[in-house]
Amino acid sequence: MVKKRKPQPIAPPPQSSALRSRKRARQVTTLFHKYTQELDLAIDRAREGGCSEEQLSSIDSAGNESKRINGSISSEHKVLLDEVKKWKDKISEIGGREEYQRASQLNTSLFSTSKWVLGVLGRWGWLDGLSTDDPSDSEQHQQRQHKSAQKKKSRRDVRLLEIGAINTQLLDAAARKRVERAQLVEDEKDNATNQVERVHRLQVKAIDLRSTNPRIEQKDFFELTLSEQPYDVLVNSMVINCVTTPEQRGRMLTLCYNQLRPGGVCFLTLPKLCLIQSKYMTRSYFEQILTKGVGFELDSTKDSPKLAFFVLKRPESKPVQVWNEKFARTTTINKGKKFRNTFAVTLDQTEVTRDR
Repeated sequence: MVKKRKPQPIAPPPQSSALRSRKRARQVTTLFHKYTQELDLAIDRAREGGCSEEQLSSIDSAGNESKRINGSISSEHKVLLDEVKKWKDKISEIGGREEYQRASQLNTSLFSTSKWVLGVLGRWGWLDGLSTDDPSDSEQHQQRQHKSAQKKKSRRDVRLLEIGAINTQLLDAAARKRVERAQLVEDEKDNATNQVERVHRLQVKAIDLRSTNPRIEQKDFFELTLSEQPYDVLVNSMVINCVTTPEQRGRMLTLCYNQLRPGGVCFLTLPKLCLIQSKYMTRSYFEQILTKGVGFELDSTKDSPKLAFFVLKRPESKPVQVWNEKFARTTTINKGKKFRNTFAVTLDQTEVTRDR
């Protein structure tokens, strides 16, 4: 009889070691999502139990408590704070957010989000910019545009926001340049000079909650103000599954909608497990949330073995929608041991119906 091996607990690697194992990367991201969700719940319980923000902040990222605060709390508060400490310790044990970001970079390297985004924008003709002749840019992604000098003069950059950026691939694409020889008449060719111009008409802003690259701005997407010049493109890749509550996931989707101009598009990816193994979600219901709830138009979808991809368009004119209360609550859809995932999304009617 073959002896079954016991699963080995995950231990944080030395700080200097590089994360190369795909299996370990998946373990780290899975546990990080689980532990941060439990931590948020523990913090909510502590607040409801009367723990102060000072007491909560006394537990640092390594789970250490301040002795001064620790000596002046009640036994009830001590139990609640110990629960917060427990989940902070677990996050620290797997390497913390830094290890999670390294794992995410490895996982993302298996499929290039930027290649997918640039491929779609290229097919639409958007990499050459958007026409300034039609303020709405409504037909831009329905047809390819001819590359002529005259049309380039009447085109503007595509404004793109990348949420939760873990690499600079889209920033690099926007900065890429090429040298073109000036087109002059025959007798001027001897004096021709080369012109340097960008390969793509992209204006990219990349943000992350905890940036590890100076080119990626450290910002919280939830705290971004609505720009007077809304974005043409949003890239939200493997971020919504990291948001810990159904309410905040719904708010993220509505903010994506509101940050886009009419006719703008959102590239959204998330793990397929969120849609096929969640007790609260199916793919069909998720698409209902995106379209009938938030108001997106579903332009296209595709799957890889592990990920689900959505290209979502904000309509030119916001259709009149009848609010359905089912989007405001979490409901068990699937039952059974197979459905262990707890991914869910709920919407706030006031956020969905706001004017932009």
